[in-house]
Amino acid sequence: MAKKEDKSIFQILFKSLEIYVMNLRQFITYMAFPVLGQLVGILMTMGAVFAYSSSLPSLVTKFQILNNFSAMTITVLLIAVPGMFILTKAFWDYMIAYGALNSMAQAAVVTGKVYDFKAHNDVVYSKIVPYLAIWLLFGIYTAVASIPFFFLLWIFFIYFVLIFQVFTFEDSVSPIGCFKKSFDLIKGKFARTFILMAILFGLTYYLITMGISVIFDFTNLTKIMSGLFSSWCSNLPLDSINHIGSHFQITVTSVDIAKMMINQVAMLIAAGFTLPLRCIAWTLWYENLNDGFDNNIQKIEKKSKRISKKKPKTTSFKIESRKIDPEIIRRARMEDDEY
Repeated sequence: MAKKEDKSIFQILFKSLEIYVMNLRQFITYMAFPVLGQLVGILMTMGAVFAYSSSLPSLVTKFQILNNFSAMTITVLLIAVPGMFILTKAFWDYMIAYGALNSMAQAAVVTGKVYDFKAHNDVVYSKIVPYLAIWLLFGIYTAVASIPFFFLLWIFFIYFVLIFQVFTFEDSVSPIGCFKKSFDLIKGKFARTFILMAILFGLTYYLITMGISVIFDFTNLTKIMSGLFSSWCSNLPLDSINHIGSHFQITVTSVDIAKMMINQVAMLIAAGFTLPLRCIAWTLWYENLNDGFDNNIQKIEKKSKRISKKKPKTTSFKIESRKIDPEIIRRARMEDDEY
């Protein structure tokens, strides 16, 4: 079989945007809790702790049992539990999405539909131990790369950008093997991969974040959040911070911190809801560099051709030869109003 045509990064980008926009409702539904759940969890935790700290003097007066460090610590932990639970669950789902969205992207390419979120999540859960090992290795790498002395290690971030695609589409690869396979795929394609990453980063982390900030301003959410965050920040030891910063002519106010927090909220929403777009792009890039989703695709196609000579030709999805869950294929053949 002839090698597939090498696609340009712009073909990859436009195809990714097409799939993302055509299935926007499904992707927003899928990412709603992982994204908004983190935001709600953080706000609930911060709000509960702020309310407790503000009311602490009067509470200590009424309940003497709270007048010791251990009791205060336990109380803070207890009131933070609901928010932390939501935050943890949402963050977990966000981690799972890094693998599941690759499976959705492949299904969207072949069937033109995005559906059955559980089936795609199961692609990750079926290999959850190696998946967590990949996240652990990636976390260690980013932690080491964040040390100024090892800053140049961030170059390898380009080479490791396809680790989750390798994990999703190749069953026999170990966690370390996912990093090695990603490195091998990117090797010789570093410049184009970097450009694609820069475009995706600029689009999702900058342009869309700016757009959400404009929406915040238009709907008056910026003013509301600014007042809320400023109140929370007023309890911070800003005088001590500014005393240290005075040597560098830096002054930090609660309003400055509030603005930073609002920007972070906008970025969280923008980056979270566009995670499907990035996963689609990297899935298509993986397919392009790997010459398909499956290294054994040539053997499978040859076998299919032999079978087709004996049996009447019927309509089928190529995805069947790429190890997609049969249940996903069955639902893909159904009409939209049947599921």
